[in-house]
Amino acid sequence: MKILVAVDQNPYSAHAVLEVAKLAANTWANVSLLGVLSKTDTKERSAVAEAPSGLADNPLIKALFVHRGTFLSYFKQKECPYTSKGGPDELAEIRKGVYQLVHASKSAKKKLNIRVRTGNPGREILSEAKEEESDLIVLGCDHMKGCGWESGATVPRKVANDAPCSVLIAKAAKDVKRIVCCLDHDRVSQASLEMINQMVSLHGAQLTIVGLAENQGLKAEVERKLDNILRYYHERGIDPWIEMVDIAFLDSFVARDARWGLMALWMGKQSILEKAFPKSKLDKLIKRSDASVLILR
Repeated sequence: MKILVAVDQNPYSAHAVLEVAKLAANTWANVSLLGVLSKTDTKERSAVAEAPSGLADNPLIKALFVHRGTFLSYFKQKECPYTSKGGPDELAEIRKGVYQLVHASKSAKKKLNIRVRTGNPGREILSEAKEEESDLIVLGCDHMKGCGWESGATVPRKVANDAPCSVLIAKAAKDVKRIVCCLDHDRVSQASLEMINQMVSLHGAQLTIVGLAENQGLKAEVERKLDNILRYYHERGIDPWIEMVDIAFLDSFVARDARWGLMALWMGKQSILEKAFPKSKLDKLIKRSDASVLILR
């Protein structure tokens, strides 16, 4: 599993990094911490270009080091698969406008990369995820300011809508005590079911699975198809609550249940949710809800 964590210098990024550390402890995923410098800020760009001397003076680079420390502090030193022994860190330009912090030693069992890109944050995060074939993008946001991000309020929403993989918008408003998962029972992927399993386990949360039907006559059929999903979770010691929702009322249901800690939506290719929950409604959910949002693909 490959996890990309997009970070800036704000506290919500520290929260997102800690959430990833919890997930990585269970999955031993390869993790990349990504910071994006504005392409128009020549001072920041020159600081990176002059590395390693520029490292000490650049706020984003400082933040990346702090985030790395936050991530590693979650693990016991002797058991941490991400630490390596060797020489000092070195920032190297691996291609134009893309820098990576590398260790002189590559003895760690799993990868913890630090990347710096220059350009538009939303585009650079999406490009990094595509190039690295990430399975999950995680980023925090300021829930008090419409899910704002340092370089632009639309960054989390753009990433959630356009990413080629799953996306977790991690908000620190409240503990995750219940995970509400709206899924397409015909097409949901095995990887997505496992991701939900991981989130339930990490937070010790109650799981509600929402079955979607286009009319009352189809609800019995949907319930039958959900049996396989129920068996999957029962085998893993999870006892989900099932709730049936008519697609026509999905918008109001999501608005009501988004008060819980995490709202998960299966938005894979040809998912029924792509039509029932278009971009405008997803933007609204991310912007206005206190709950974290997990987009599964």
